[in-house]
Amino acid sequence: MMHSYKLRARDDHNSVIEEIDFECLSIAGALDKAKAMVEAGHADLYEDGAPICSMELVAETGVWLVGKPRRAERLTKL
Repeated sequence: MMHSYKLRARDDHNSVIEEIDFECLSIAGALDKAKAMVEAGHADLYEDGAPICSMELVAETGVWLVGKPRRAERLTKL
């Protein structure tokens, strides 16, 4: 079953600068896709509207630190 994901890229001031919607079969696949898509240094990943994790680019070599969701917020569907 495909899940809907949203990637929110954030700038250094924690403002959302980009939102990308995509579908994937698993969280692992979504993380791989998210790392390739985001160009900012910080991002938040959501699965079906629920926060999954925060991501931070910690090295110019492409190393990402994946942690707990930044906030316990849930996306609302319009």
